[in-house]
Amino acid sequence: MVMNSKDKDRTVQILAGLAIIMLIFISIINPQDHSILYNFFTWLTWPTIFFIAGYYININLKIGQSIVLAIKRYLIPYLVVGLLMIVINKVVQLLQLNTWINAPFPAMRTGLKALLYGNGTPVTTIFGFFDTGIGLLWLLMALFVGTILTVLIAKVKKVPLAILIVILLAGVGFYLATFIQIPWSLEPAFIALPFMLFGLYYHRLVNWSAGTATILAALLVNLTMSASTGLTMEVAYTPFWILGTLTALISLAGLVVIANKLVNSTLLAKLANLFINIGSYFSLSLAVFIFIKTMIPMNNYIGRILPAGMISFIIIWLLMLIISFVIKLGIVKTVNVVCDQKGD
Repeated sequence: MVMNSKDKDRTVQILAGLAIIMLIFISIINPQDHSILYNFFTWLTWPTIFFIAGYYININLKIGQSIVLAIKRYLIPYLVVGLLMIVINKVVQLLQLNTWINAPFPAMRTGLKALLYGNGTPVTTIFGFFDTGIGLLWLLMALFVGTILTVLIAKVKKVPLAILIVILLAGVGFYLATFIQIPWSLEPAFIALPFMLFGLYYHRLVNWSAGTATILAALLVNLTMSASTGLTMEVAYTPFWILGTLTALISLAGLVVIANKLVNSTLLAKLANLFINIGSYFSLSLAVFIFIKTMIPMNNYIGRILPAGMISFIIIWLLMLIISFVIKLGIVKTVNVVCDQKGD
């Protein structure tokens, strides 16, 4: 099937909405109680997020321009959200507001150390053991580093050589993660390179022959792997890294086919538009949700009203999605108003 650029853009925009929805899902579900379901969506969520980042890399830009763009998309939100979390954390501790707002760091110094190093959870680092991580914010750092690496790899003219480099770096990432975490979420960025390169090359594709069989294969492979393990991107871990990477790529391909079918469906046009709206301003959507997830104890709020169960889980899921969406739109409109006033 021949794909034009508009169809591919809408496919990826739909994927962005699905990625946000799935990220919220795996962030609030209890992995111990629902391991297979959690594992299933990890094989979809992380590859999709990095695939989208790879798709939006403009290979026609110079390396310096690409780095500046990556800084704007990922590093600035990382620093802004991280510093905001650290400041609010201190205020919460001073005013003893822990019941209403989370305080993820025992001290400002600890939070700054985690922010500068970029580790998501307590890990062994090159400076010894860090007992505090920056939380889900690691994702923005990994996207920043992964984007720069992909930009450099994209300059390799021979596709087989570029693929070989990506495979080797992914292997290095999985290996290093078994005993140490390198700064700036480098290992997650390494193992995400196959997904980012897939996104980059998908942007160039003219013919896309995957169909329903790809969806079935993705479902079968994903369910088989989910019975035993998931993709833990935060610490770059999966027991079988080659098989795990293939599982993630096949699962991702299946989701791309589903998104593409939504693009071409007139019956599901409204659903497709909903996903597109949810996924708009993708890096901002990620930053806003990460802040909300880290700082707001939504479980505590809902737990005072409803007992733990399916209904409370769905309510928390929807609230996280709606609040993130509203705040994102508010930020976008505020920035647009400020820019218009400066223009006048």
